[in-house]
Amino acid sequence: MGDTTSGVTVSHMSSQLDTFAGFAGCACVGSVRAVSSSVRAVGSLGKRPLRVGATPAPHAEILDFVREPLAAFDIDLQIEIFESFDEPNDLLVAGRLHANFFQYLPFLDDFNRRTGNGLVPVAPVHIEPFGLYSTTIPELAAIPDYAEVALPSDPVNVERSLVMLDQLGLIECRPADRGLANVGDVRSNPRRLVFKELTSWLLGDMREDFGTGGRSGTGAGVVFLFGNQAMEWGVDTGTALYCDRGNPAYAEYLVARPDNCQSSGVRALAEALNCEATREFITNIYAGQVLAAF
Repeated sequence: MGDTTSGVTVSHMSSQLDTFAGFAGCACVGSVRAVSSSVRAVGSLGKRPLRVGATPAPHAEILDFVREPLAAFDIDLQIEIFESFDEPNDLLVAGRLHANFFQYLPFLDDFNRRTGNGLVPVAPVHIEPFGLYSTTIPELAAIPDYAEVALPSDPVNVERSLVMLDQLGLIECRPADRGLANVGDVRSNPRRLVFKELTSWLLGDMREDFGTGGRSGTGAGVVFLFGNQAMEWGVDTGTALYCDRGNPAYAEYLVARPDNCQSSGVRALAEALNCEATREFITNIYAGQVLAAF
């Protein structure tokens, strides 16, 4: 697909966003405006559409924050919300989205490797914590033998979970010969932890279940949660048994295709997402649970 947003002059964007930054703290920061439908548009008549796929929080909320300043440049930012990680990249490749915002580079790299596509990271926006939680276990040292460990099932996050457990001394996981490490690469498991791979969007639902003995009843359980899941479930990341915070390797990116990543609309969105007003929004609204990555 060609540049469908060429009516915007990107060189003027920075000065306008500087002006926006001056009043954003008064006008917008302080409350998260709910994205009430899967596609949102403001004053779209005569504006050029820019369709962006995102997961709900904080991605869609951050996009919603920059929608009004982009409208001043005749960009109709349409936010399409997804509850899973499965569709946004496929729809971007198919040309049904101009960009997406839900993933970090290891996930994007794995998608490109598996599918032979070449989706492009445009701009880092924020970093979410990734933590290990339990409703009953007070500390890492108290994790019992045969505890169930719920981890996200996609290959990139299986590896991230196993690497964290290895670094915490709970297991030893040898590096994969090629590709990504999986539970078959665990070479030492002294507590005989029982690994349960679950679709990422089920992890929040499983927190109480695993915290009270797990499905097998063999022992208390622990669950890995992404920062956005913790926020949606009202879980304070400060209660995690361990939390990986502010790791730039896991910054969440605005992503586009090779044919449109330099289009004026995508570049204008990238500038808006990386402006000082957006940094203030992230800092004030998420109070340290999410960090700006720029």
